[in-house]
Amino acid sequence: QPGPDDIAVTLEVGPAGRWVPEYYPCESVEDLPGGGALVRMRTADTRWVRRLALRLGSAARVVAPAELAASVRADAAAALAAYEQLGLLD
Repeated sequence: QPGPDDIAVTLEVGPAGRWVPEYYPCESVEDLPGGGALVRMRTADTRWVRRLALRLGSAARVVAPAELAASVRADAAAALAAYEQLGLLD
C-alpha cells in the first residue's frame, strides 16, 4: 500500500498499457486522446517501475521523476545494445 512519503511516479501509457491502472494502485488516472492515460502512483522502491516500463516497451514512458525516466532510458539502451551484440536483431 503506497504511503505519503513514497516517491511520486507519473507514467504515460498508450492503449496497450491501459491495464496498468486497473492492476496497480494509482493516485489518479487522466484519459489522453487516442486511448492512452496519464497515470500517477506512489512507490517506496522504483525498481519495479523500471521493470514495468521496460516490459511495456513503446506502450508506456516514464514522465516523472526525471531521474527515473533517465534510468529507464539507460536500461532500455543497454538491453538493445546487448541484443545487437548477440546478433538477435535484424
